[in-house]
This record gives sequence, C-alpha cells and structure tokens, in this order.
Amino acid sequence: MAQSVEFLIAPKLGTGLRLFFHSQLFVTPAFPTQSFANQTVIVTGSNTGLGLEAARHFYRLNCARLILAVRTVSKGEAAKENILGSVRQRTDPDAIEIWPLNLSSTASTLAFADRAKTELSRVDVLVENAGINTADWVIVEGYEQAVQVNVLNTLLLALSLLPKLTETKTSFPDSTPHLVIVSSEAHRLTKFPEINAPDLYAQLNNKADFSQQPRYQATKLIEVLFTRELITRLKTPATPPVIINLVNPGLCTSDLDRRGAPQPLLMRILHRLFDRTTEVGGRTFVLAASAPLSSHGEFQSDGENQDVESWVYTDVGKRAQKKVFDQTLKILELRKPGIAREVGL
Repeated sequence: MAQSVEFLIAPKLGTGLRLFFHSQLFVTPAFPTQSFANQTVIVTGSNTGLGLEAARHFYRLNCARLILAVRTVSKGEAAKENILGSVRQRTDPDAIEIWPLNLSSTASTLAFADRAKTELSRVDVLVENAGINTADWVIVEGYEQAVQVNVLNTLLLALSLLPKLTETKTSFPDSTPHLVIVSSEAHRLTKFPEINAPDLYAQLNNKADFSQQPRYQATKLIEVLFTRELITRLKTPATPPVIINLVNPGLCTSDLDRRGAPQPLLMRILHRLFDRTTEVGGRTFVLAASAPLSSHGEFQSDGENQDVESWVYTDVGKRAQKKVFDQTLKILELRKPGIAREVGL
C-alpha cells in the first residue's frame, strides 16, 4: 500500500515561467537613487558578482560605512579597489571595510555577528547575499554544504544580527533598518519532497537523493518559508523596528555556480538568452534595502512585492512553513543557545 503524503506540493510551473519570462524580457529594475547617508551597510558575499554590484551602489549612494563580508580577505580588498576606482564622486576609502565571513563555518558566522555587535554603533542594512549552487556533494559540520551555507548559517547570521538592527532603530529613530535575504524564483520549481520526512534535514543529508538544481531550489524555498514564519511569530508592533524581506534578483550573470564542470546545454542557452547584467541584478538588493514598510515579510522582485508560489498560501503551505521553522530553529538553538529568546520568539 502506498504511503500517504502529508505535504502534497504541486508547483504551478506555467505561472512561474510566465513571471520569469516577463521579468527577464520586459522589466528592468530601476536604478537606485535613495540616499543611504549616515547608514552602516553590510553585504555578504560582496567580493564578486551581485554582492559586489550592490555594494558599489551602496557606496555610490553615500552610506557612511560599508562592510564587505567576504570569505577571502584578499578578494575583498580587490573588490574594494574596484569600487573605489568606479565611484569617482567619493574620496573616502576608509568608509569601506573588509571583514572575513565564512558561512561554511558556524564559528566564523558567530564571530562575525559578535564583531558587528561590538564594533559597529549601528547596522542599518544587512543584505544576506552569500550562497552557493554546486554539484559537489560535501558535508560540512554535519550538513550538506548548500544547506549549511544557503540556509542554516545564513539564517543564523540573520537572527544573530536582528537585535542589533532593532537596537539601531531605538538609538537612531530616523533609521529604517532592513534585513534583506536574497532568495530566488527557483523556490517555485520544487515539489520539496524532503518536507514529508519526519526530519527534513536528515533527508536533505541523503546523498542518494541529491542533485544540484533541486537542492538549490529547496534551499531557496526553505529561506522563503522560514522568513514568512519568522514574521508571523515575532512579537512586533504594527510598525516593526526592522523591515525584513526577501529579494529575487532574477537570472543574472554571476559567480553563483561554483562547480568546475560546464553547465548543461539548456542552462547555457537560458543564460545567453535571458541573463541580466550583474549590475542590473545588484540593483534589486539595493531597492529591497530601501523598500517601504509594505515590503515587510514580502518577496521583492524588480523592486516591487511579488507573490511567492501559490501553494505557500494554502493550508499545506502554512503547515510546511511551521515545520520548516521549528526544525530549523532547533538547529540554530544548538549553534547559539538562547537565540530565539534574543530575537523575541
């Protein structure tokens, strides 16, 4: 007898593809113009690709302090020189700082958060861009590496710095702090079979079921589900002290794919036909970091709120969201005991 499936997820691929093609072919995100004067901005994964271009925009828009959070400091220094060489209206190189952050390492993630809470008087914007999409099966600290980087330590950093963002609003009332988690339209493409396992993270550690693109899609969906549930559980007033949103940059030329082997032919064709430039993709991060209160808890695409995949709004979605949140938070509590209490959960 076939086993019943608790979470029957059926993505509407046609709708998702229509959204994708319309965005890629007919929409260009606006060039950011809102000032970030006096603000401290952190961008993870900012030595290359979309993170670098977003960082360049933040510097151009006069942020007071820009933290490039990077895995390799020497590459961060090169990125800083690249930004300084292109933004000619500023002559304050000390405004850009290079801080090491390796999201493969829980110790590095927590050390970065502790340093930010200690050394920075304020954090107005945290853009969590660092992530991987790889065909290589690697276990890091007990979890498959895309899960470790894209989900567990990305969310660990988010919750660790949320109190600092909240404190910034208290100390600097004119600030509107933003926590921006970089997600993807890829969340629409997965049936997320792992959610039907008693322990979804144990199932994600099953090598026999691993494949590159389904894994990337699953990690992006987990980000969406966790963030939406976080918003529902936070004990915040009608006007939250921190705007938390997700952002989809679209299909862009970037260094996201870390594997050495060539991409499949279909992916190479899609990239050639539909890729946005890295600079245009980077705009979406900056637009999300200055988005209004109406973006709180929402999925931003092309500088506007966009619905996530439709099943997420159903009873199945709400139950899956709760399960993802509870099982993820359990791991984060092991990594940083008391983290739920610190953020007000």
